[in-house]
Amino acid sequence: MATRMTPEQRRLFILDTAMDVISEEGYKGLSLREIARRCGMSAPGVMHHFPDMPTLLLALLHHRDTIDRARLQELLGDQGRDLRSALDIVVDYNARHPRRAQLYAMVQAEALDPAHPAHAYFDGRNSLYALSLREHTGTDVPAELLHVLPAVLDGLQVHWLMDPENFDLRTQWAFVADALFARHPAPAGD
Repeated sequence: MATRMTPEQRRLFILDTAMDVISEEGYKGLSLREIARRCGMSAPGVMHHFPDMPTLLLALLHHRDTIDRARLQELLGDQGRDLRSALDIVVDYNARHPRRAQLYAMVQAEALDPAHPAHAYFDGRNSLYALSLREHTGTDVPAELLHVLPAVLDGLQVHWLMDPENFDLRTQWAFVADALFARHPAPAGD
């Protein structure tokens, strides 16, 4: 007998199942049919909650953000950190979750199309990124860094995803961060 769920519980169950598929098989293993099978539902049943794959992917990004934000909050703790050490923790976290990073990178590439449902998500991402950095470091992020950090981190991550055997994300981040933070040292008092 199937467990009765509220629509919100069912949506979360579908999203958690989709994240499991991505963790096991990567982004390319994700299909409405496979999610439906693993949820014990029909594809139309899944489509009742997520009418198409782009809508599901956007919901997955938001779901991933919720999970990652909570986990990073635990890792970063309540005490203020300098910007560099906070970003080191983020890079390390992403390096330990390559399938999630792959989902993010693949959907981000698809969202270059302004008609894609996730286009606005990525377009507004830098403002959220800056707010999150300020929250965890207690400092204002210099405008120059604010514009370049997401591009640098995303670029490094893409290179790592393309060649994980030969491109060490943590090492390459340290190399770039040393140069960035030499030019933009932490404000006094950090």
